[in-house]
Amino acid sequence: MGTKIQASCLHKLFSKFERYLIVDECLIIKRPSLAANTTFFKIVPNNQKLSFYYHTFVEKCKKWEGPQYVFNFVDFNDVLSQKIKEGTTVDFIGYVCVCYNIEETNKKDGSKGKRLNLKLQDLEDVQIDLTIWDDYAKDMCSYMVSEKREAHVVVVVHFGAVKTYKGKWGFSNNFDGSRLFINDNFDDMLLFRQKFLVKLAASTESSSHAGSYIMCSVEDEFLKNDVFSPIAYLGSILEPKKVVVVGTIVAIVSDKMWYYYRCNYCKSKVEQKFETYDKDDGTSDVKDEKLYQCSNKDCNGKEVFPLSRFKIPVRVQDSTGTVTLTLFDHEAMKFVGKTPKELIEIQDELLKSNENPEEYPVEFESLVNLKCAFVIKVSDFNIVNAVENYGISVVTTDEDILDKLNKKFKIDQLDVSDSFGMTQSELQATGGESFKDADSYTRDNTTPVSKDYVCDLKQPSSDMKHNLDDVYLNEEGLGSSASKPRMCVEKNAVDEDLSNN
Repeated sequence: MGTKIQASCLHKLFSKFERYLIVDECLIIKRPSLAANTTFFKIVPNNQKLSFYYHTFVEKCKKWEGPQYVFNFVDFNDVLSQKIKEGTTVDFIGYVCVCYNIEETNKKDGSKGKRLNLKLQDLEDVQIDLTIWDDYAKDMCSYMVSEKREAHVVVVVHFGAVKTYKGKWGFSNNFDGSRLFINDNFDDMLLFRQKFLVKLAASTESSSHAGSYIMCSVEDEFLKNDVFSPIAYLGSILEPKKVVVVGTIVAIVSDKMWYYYRCNYCKSKVEQKFETYDKDDGTSDVKDEKLYQCSNKDCNGKEVFPLSRFKIPVRVQDSTGTVTLTLFDHEAMKFVGKTPKELIEIQDELLKSNENPEEYPVEFESLVNLKCAFVIKVSDFNIVNAVENYGISVVTTDEDILDKLNKKFKIDQLDVSDSFGMTQSELQATGGESFKDADSYTRDNTTPVSKDYVCDLKQPSSDMKHNLDDVYLNEEGLGSSASKPRMCVEKNAVDEDLSNN
């Protein structure tokens, strides 16, 4: 039971069978023809198909005792490790960590379409990206924005596809041949949901987990956030929060790695390990096989392998100072145009040809001199350890957003050399302290800034939503529902951000 086969009907005969072909109906089909399945788009991996022809007889089955659906759920890790060929039709089930903002796309025929990205998580805490299109995207978005929806969302896609999107392996709907189920009540979904929520309740983050959530638009990320700070005042923030900063990228930090390898199970860094073996002559040697281990001692991953991710440190300057911010995978991809894997391969080729690669890829030069608005995360790590190196949640160069932020926060008035005369002691009296820069830079500008221009830094953000990278690194990007300890990559603020971006 559960064997699947594709069926087709010639257009001229379709009217004869149309009234029976209703989704979820059980049919008795007699005298179909068996034909070779030569179609490009195969819903099931079967080289034969049923063909309805003139003498085929169809009637509704009034008594069906089998299961309503038969799924063969694929393992997320098998997809991420590229064990399954791209384009393969698969079934998958997952918990929706994040539903991103729906986007408009341009199709090859010139028409407009819709695209929606989601981050799914399985029972082993493995996360993967799902991209759905057009009507599937509209249906999913409508459910997620509904005020009556359940907090925790589980989806099943029947006859989905393994796809790559912007260099990342994940899932997609299979044209119009897929079925999308959202918080349905059949056994497979109810059992998965029950197990996931039991596991979530037992985790350390259960009290703060708000359930599946939807990302607001980039504009909303900035304009609905009422916490803004000039760079010079960041060091005086005394509680964790997301903060809007506006400045120009003036340099790429060249003495820090611009990528890292993350665990396929959690957000932590993976490290290569070497195993030795005894040779016949009594000596020892290192095995050629590359093996990896997760730096997170609490990671339960069994077959750990590395996924390359961006962490580009940049120097950002406004009229009050300069600070180091770190671009993670999703946001970095907006500007670089290549995946970390592609850039690493380019550098490896240079090394093989005995050429010395630059300190960072030339593609990063496009970042320099960009004026941007950033939503950054000031974390407990920054505050407790006095480290001024912050992870970027969202970045934009949109002139309309920059103009609205300027009007909202009066940013063009932040020329402290003309407007303000507070001394360092006065600044510290307001709660500011001298912070360290994790990238061994001295502060480029220590001129204090009037607290009148720090917009309500004591009040929490109106919309403390997780950002793309919070799940998606769960990265990345695509607020994470998984609780992971801080990684020990380079013992600085960037490491802490990897576990929160």
